[in-house]
Amino acid sequence: MRFLPLIVLLGCATVAGRDDYAAYREVRLAEADDERRSAIAEYLSAHPNGAWADDLRAEHDAAEREVYESNKSDAEGLRYYLRVYPEGQFAEQAQARLAALDAVRVNRQREADTDREIHRERREQGLEERRQWATTAISFWTRILLGVSEWGKPISEVAAAHPEFNDAFRADPPPRCNASECIKYYELDFAVPVPGQTRIERQIRLVLRLRFDGENRELVRAEMLMPDRGFSRWYELSNTEFLETADPEQRQHSIDWALERLIPWVREQAPQAQAVDVVPEPIDPPTVGAMGQALETDTEGELVLPLALQGLRTAGLEIVVFAAADDDAGPAYDGFFIRRVQPDAE
Repeated sequence: MRFLPLIVLLGCATVAGRDDYAAYREVRLAEADDERRSAIAEYLSAHPNGAWADDLRAEHDAAEREVYESNKSDAEGLRYYLRVYPEGQFAEQAQARLAALDAVRVNRQREADTDREIHRERREQGLEERRQWATTAISFWTRILLGVSEWGKPISEVAAAHPEFNDAFRADPPPRCNASECIKYYELDFAVPVPGQTRIERQIRLVLRLRFDGENRELVRAEMLMPDRGFSRWYELSNTEFLETADPEQRQHSIDWALERLIPWVREQAPQAQAVDVVPEPIDPPTVGAMGQALETDTEGELVLPLALQGLRTAGLEIVVFAAADDDAGPAYDGFFIRRVQPDAE
């Protein structure tokens, strides 16, 4: 009698056929409940009239509500239910819940993608604004200074006549003044990639100086000074490209690049300006320093005679663009100045 179950089982396998038995064997070998229910569903789908179909279908139907209730709260569980009970009594509800959950997931993914895109755009915008920092400042002050019409008058009258000039000069960084000049110091640290290296740290500085004459502090000159071969630093910042300043060809390239930007800005504000020959003159270092910064007059050596790159004259003003010469003894600047000239000097 103890051999009867084996004989009966083998007999069923013989009657059922190998495929039927193989599918049923997957049910018997399933260890976890979810694996067993999946195996039963596959068996019933492949062998709806199989040797074990009635018993397995009864088990399958009895477990449906429990399977649905325990899996209805998340998308993966609902997909599991629909795999096991594709035509079950809760299939319509499961499809609706799954569609709603998928819609929420898609919306959240879309929001996350949008947030990432906004973050990327803001980051790129910030990088671009940083890259254009010097260009923005220099072009702004070129326009503001050439818009002044009260040259030779006290600085108080200039400020009163030009609110934009007054607001810009009072803004941060605050100007530092004495009886003969007022200066705003700008600076920005940046890095540029270097072939064969990771990057090199740089700093660009802009020194905006107004110079006065007489007890009433008449405005007679304005300067945009860029120390430490400032045109080269400006080029590196704007183009994210390393320049070997000691290389004459690369240095000249940065000077030409700066001229291509400065001269059109000047001509835009002073379209009647005429080119003139100018004699290079040393640029006196500032007499008032930025907070916590040593004055450049501390530098030993004689003043450097800059290279006068281009001169323009219009309506009692002379505009001169200059660059530091190769001789680096003493304070040397790139930049431009605007000065009032007497009628007999025109």
